[in-house]
Amino acid sequence: MALVYIASPYKALAVRESQRKAQAISIAQQECLKVLRECEGFTPISPILQFSYLDEGKHREEALKMGLELLKACDYIYISTHKDAKYSQGMQEELALAKKLGIKELILELPL
Repeated sequence: MALVYIASPYKALAVRESQRKAQAISIAQQECLKVLRECEGFTPISPILQFSYLDEGKHREEALKMGLELLKACDYIYISTHKDAKYSQGMQEELALAKKLGIKELILELPL
């Protein structure tokens, strides 16, 4: 099975701070389900879901670094189509690393 890194927004979400984590988790879940439904034989992996136990205020940098390590183990990267994704600096960094490593971008034309 091919591993697909799910890049989705967190800090860039245009929501109240108290709602950010729950919204980010919901978006990541939806994106993982989208890949699961549309791409047989692909396993979606989301750093937001994987590291949801961490406190954003205390562990953001550590979570970002661990996410990039996860990305290195993946065959593809999928970029979320959520409306706030275009404002995400973290997602831009993930995509840049994927390109540098030769990780292919998985593109689905389905809206979130």
